[in-house]
Amino acid sequence: MIPLKSDYSILAIICIIYLVTIYYFQTTPKFVLLATEGFAIIYFTWGIAHHLRSGNFHTRIVLEYLLVALLGVAIVATLLI
Repeated sequence: MIPLKSDYSILAIICIIYLVTIYYFQTTPKFVLLATEGFAIIYFTWGIAHHLRSGNFHTRIVLEYLLVALLGVAIVATLLI
């Protein structure tokens, strides 16, 4: 099954909301970290749902999305120190 374009539209909207939020609250590091953690959770959940809908879900995909989300949180947390 071909992935739905609406899946990518939803991810793009979530990314834009995250970036706008980070821009407005860039002076509050704790909130930036909290928003990043929330985005990582949403990204991980979106990845799993997307691959379940497209019919190519594997354990490797879960691990990949988890590691990318954790890497993003680690990078932002390191930059905020």
